[in-house]
Amino acid sequence: MRRHGLLGTLLLACWLLPAGLCAAAAPDAGGDHERQPVTFVDLLSSHGRFGEFLHAAQRLRMVLPLNRLRNATLLVPTNAAMERFWRDHRQGPARAPGSDYRGMSDVLAWYHAIGDGALGAHEFGRGAMLWESLSHPDAGLVGDEPGVMLKTQVTSGGRVVANGVPVFAQNYSCVAGNAYMIDGVLELPPTIRELLQGGLPTAAGHRSEGGQTSAEAYGAIEKLLAAAGWSDVLGSADDGGGGGGDRLPQMHTVWAFTNAAFGAQFSYAERAYLLYGAAFAAGDEELRRDAIEDTRMLAARYVSAGPISLSRLGAGTHTVPGYDKRATLDVVVERSPGGDLVAHVDGQPIGRPDVAARNGVVHGVEAVERPADLVLSPQKALVGLNATVFVRLIRDAGLGDYIDGTRPDRKLTLLAPTNGAMADGFDYEPDDDAREVAGPAARLPRDRQREWAQYHIVDGQYGVEELARHPLVRTMLATSWTDHKAQVVKAHVDAALSPLAKRVSFNGADNILPEPAVVGNTTIYLLSEPMPTPPRLVNALIQNLDLSLFVAAMGASGTAGEIQQWPGATVLAPVASAFTSLGLMWSYLSLPGDSDARGDLGRLIRAHVLKRPVYSDEIPMQATGGAGPLVVESLNGNTVELYRTPHGIFVDAGTTGNALRGRRRRITGSTDAAAARLASIADSRSLKVAEPDVLLQTGVAHVLESGLILPLNVDITPAKLLRGMKAHIFVDLLNRFNLTHVLEDPRASPAARAPRRAAGPGADDGPRGAVVGYSLLVPSDKSWNENAAYRELVRREHDDIAAIDDGDNPWRNSTTSDIARYLDRLVRLHIIPIVAPADAGLAGDSRLPDSQILLWDRKSYPTLLDDVRLQAHEYASDRFSLQLEGAPFYQNPGGAPFVSVATVVRSGIARTGGVFELDTLLRLPPAGGAGPGGWAQVAWNAAVWLTGIGMGSGLLGVSGYWVRQWWTRSDYQSL
Repeated sequence: MRRHGLLGTLLLACWLLPAGLCAAAAPDAGGDHERQPVTFVDLLSSHGRFGEFLHAAQRLRMVLPLNRLRNATLLVPTNAAMERFWRDHRQGPARAPGSDYRGMSDVLAWYHAIGDGALGAHEFGRGAMLWESLSHPDAGLVGDEPGVMLKTQVTSGGRVVANGVPVFAQNYSCVAGNAYMIDGVLELPPTIRELLQGGLPTAAGHRSEGGQTSAEAYGAIEKLLAAAGWSDVLGSADDGGGGGGDRLPQMHTVWAFTNAAFGAQFSYAERAYLLYGAAFAAGDEELRRDAIEDTRMLAARYVSAGPISLSRLGAGTHTVPGYDKRATLDVVVERSPGGDLVAHVDGQPIGRPDVAARNGVVHGVEAVERPADLVLSPQKALVGLNATVFVRLIRDAGLGDYIDGTRPDRKLTLLAPTNGAMADGFDYEPDDDAREVAGPAARLPRDRQREWAQYHIVDGQYGVEELARHPLVRTMLATSWTDHKAQVVKAHVDAALSPLAKRVSFNGADNILPEPAVVGNTTIYLLSEPMPTPPRLVNALIQNLDLSLFVAAMGASGTAGEIQQWPGATVLAPVASAFTSLGLMWSYLSLPGDSDARGDLGRLIRAHVLKRPVYSDEIPMQATGGAGPLVVESLNGNTVELYRTPHGIFVDAGTTGNALRGRRRRITGSTDAAAARLASIADSRSLKVAEPDVLLQTGVAHVLESGLILPLNVDITPAKLLRGMKAHIFVDLLNRFNLTHVLEDPRASPAARAPRRAAGPGADDGPRGAVVGYSLLVPSDKSWNENAAYRELVRREHDDIAAIDDGDNPWRNSTTSDIARYLDRLVRLHIIPIVAPADAGLAGDSRLPDSQILLWDRKSYPTLLDDVRLQAHEYASDRFSLQLEGAPFYQNPGGAPFVSVATVVRSGIARTGGVFELDTLLRLPPAGGAGPGGWAQVAWNAAVWLTGIGMGSGLLGVSGYWVRQWWTRSDYQSL
C-alpha cells in the first residue's frame, strides 16, 4: 500500500510540475500579462486557443450566463478538438442561434462547466471523483436542480481524464474560476437505463479503462423499477445530449444489484412475482394492488432521489433517503490505503461505485437483502407464476386460507394450472348421471369448483425426491363419494432425471417448472393442464379394453349402479381373459334370461368390490415374521387379503377358482415355506395386481393380471355347467338311466360314505375311499345325434321311421332294450367318480381341491363302467385327450383297428367335480368275442400269443423231421 501511495504522489508531481512551468512561462495570446481576466468570457476571449468553443458559446447564447458565473471550473476543448467534433457530427453551415449549433447543444456545452468551485490541479489528481456540472434542466441557470455528474480520474499512466477525455495540466485562471484545456469534446454519459442495459464499467478504483459487466447482468433491477411504475427513474435514450435535445430528466441514484444477487435471495416464483406480478394480475385489482405495493417496498430501497456520489459523501457513515420517503439507507464509505473506495449500503457491498449517468448516478451492488416487512405468501407466488385464474378460483371457492399465508405452519403442495391451461381446460363438468345421483347441491357451480379446487391442494409438502418415493398423495378433496376419505393424485417422476421438477407429472399433467416453487411450508408445481376429478367407475374402466367384459358383467348382473354408488370402494378388476378362461362356467354365467346365472354373476362381481378404498401404498409388505396381510371385506361378504412382496402386489381370496389360472405349481428346493412363497409366489390362490391405483370418483381400482375371485356362495354345480354348455341330450340320458345323482353332491347323502376301490390296470393301490364327486365327460348334442344307437332310439320313440331310418343303421334289427343297455353303458363310460380317502375331511359345503378335479398327464381315471378306466394325455399346454386304458388300438380278428379317443374342447369347474366338453363320443370297449377289455384283454392277448407260439413250434418240428428223413435217404446205399 505504501508503494501505491508513493507511486501516486510521483505521478501527481509529474503532472503538476509541467503545469506550473507552463503557467509561469506561457505567453498570453492577447499580449496583456498584467491584467487578470474577470469572467470566463474574458478568459476565453483573451486566449486564441479557446476561440472555437467561445464561438459556439456565443451561438448558443451562453455569453451572459458565463459572465455571471462565479467560483466554477471550465473544461474547454481545444480548437482542434472542436473541429474534430464538428467534422465527426458532419453538421453543415451554422444555423440560426438557439439551443443547438452544429451538433452541439447548450446542454452539452454547459456540461463542460463544473459548479463545485475553482478546482486546482491537485484536486483532479487525487483519484476518481464525481463533479456536478452546470448542465441541468434549466440549461445553465443555476437553480435547485442538480446537474449531470462528471467523472474525473487518474489513469494507470498518471494522466487525468474527464469522462475518458485527457485533461491538460495547464491551468488558466480568472476571477470567476479556473479553466483547463481538454483534448476533446465531452459527451454526456448514458442514461441509467442505457447503463443497465449495456453493463456498468468496472470500478474506478481498479484503474481500468475498458471492462464492463455483461449486458444482461442488471436486467432484474430495470424490470423491478418498471414493475413498480418508476420507469422514469431510468430515463430514456433521447434525454438531452448532443442530438438537439434541450431538456434533461430528473436526477436519481440507483443502487443496482446484479441478476445473480437477486436470484440468490429470491426464488423463481418470488422473482416472477416482484417483476411481473402486477402485469399478471391486471385483471384483478386487489391482486394487482398487492403486487405493486410489494414491488415498491423492495424497489424503494434501491433508488434515491437526486445524484448521490460516494466520493462526494466522503468517508464515514451516512443516512440517505430511499425513493419512498419512509425508507432510509445507511451508507458506509471507506477508502483503502491504495485510495480505492470501499462502501456498503444497508450492509450490501458496492462493487462498482460512482458510475455517472446523464440522469443521475449508478452504484453496482453485489448482494441483495430481503426487507424484513416483505412477506411472500403462496398466493403471491401463484400470481408470479401467472396462475391468477387458479388464485381467483381458490378464493371464490372459499379456500383462500390455503394460499393467503394466514396458516404458515400447515404443510401443503399446490398443483396449479397456468392461466392458459385454465382457459383451455376448465370446461370440466361432472356428468349428468353423477349430478342426478348426488342431488341438487352438486349442480351448483360453486360446489363443483370447490371440489375441483380441493383436488389441486395436496395435504403435505412434497418435493421431487419425496414424490419419487411416495407417488400417491392425498388431496383435500374428501366427499361422501369416498366416504369422506381423501381423494388421491398419482405423481410420476422420471427415474433417470428425478432431480428435475419438469420431469414430474400429476395424473398425466406435466409440471413445467424447472424446479418446484417453495414458499415457507408450501410447495407449488405449475401444471400444463388442469386435472379433472377422478371419473366414475364405468367411465374409468371402459378406457381399458381388457376390462370390457368386467364392465359388461356388471351391467348384465345388475350390479353397476350399486357398485358405482358405493361410497369409498376398491375394485379388483379382472381382465377379459379371466372370464373367457372360465370356459363352461362363463358360458353359464353369461346365459341371458337365466335368473340363477344372473344371481351367481352378481355375487361373483360383488366379490371383487371391497367396502373401503385401499391404495397400493397402504398394502403392507409381506415378510417372514413381519406384519400380516391387509384383510378387507367385499360387498359379497367374503374377505380378501392384500399383501406386497418384492415381486408386486397380490390378492388372496381364499378360493379363487383355480381353473382360470393354469395348473398348480409346486414349491421345491426350499425348506422355509414362507420364504419359498415370497420367492416364487406359487400359492395358486394368489392373484397378482398388474396395474394398481386406477383412480375413481368413489375410490380406486386395481387391475388383476389374470384370474378372478370365485367366492364360496357362487355355487357352480355340474347341472349349471351343462346348462351353459347346452348339453340337453346328455342331461336327458342321465334322467333316462337314473343317473341324475351324479349332478348332486355325494357328500350330502349316505351313499357318499360307501367305500370304493378303483379297479383296472394302473389303478391306485391306496386304501378304500368314498365317492366325493363326479367329473363328467360330455359330448355335444351334435355328437350324440351322430351316434347310430341314439338316432335309432329317438326314431323308435317318435315313430318316425321314414325320417331317420337308413340302410347303414347297425341297430335297425336290435331290440330297444339292447339299445338302451348300450347307451346306458356309453353314458357311464363318460362319468368319472372322484374318490377320496376316508380321512380327507372334505365338508359338504367346500369345493374339492384342484388335484381331484383337473386332468393330469398319463393319469388313470375310473369310470362308472365296471373295470373300464380312462387315461389322460396332455398333448399341448393344458390341452388333453382321453382314451380307453389298456386297449387304445386293439385289432379285432378280421376287422379294422379299434380307436376310442376324444379331445377336451372346453372345461368348467364345479363344486363337486369338473365338466369336460368332448369333441366326440368315446367308444365302448369291445364286448364278448369281439375282444375283451382291461385285464381280460391282457389274458386274451396272452392266449393268442401262446397259441401262435405253439403252432409255430409244431410247424418247426415237422419241418425238421422231414429234412432229417431226406438227408438220411440221400446217404443210403443198397446192399
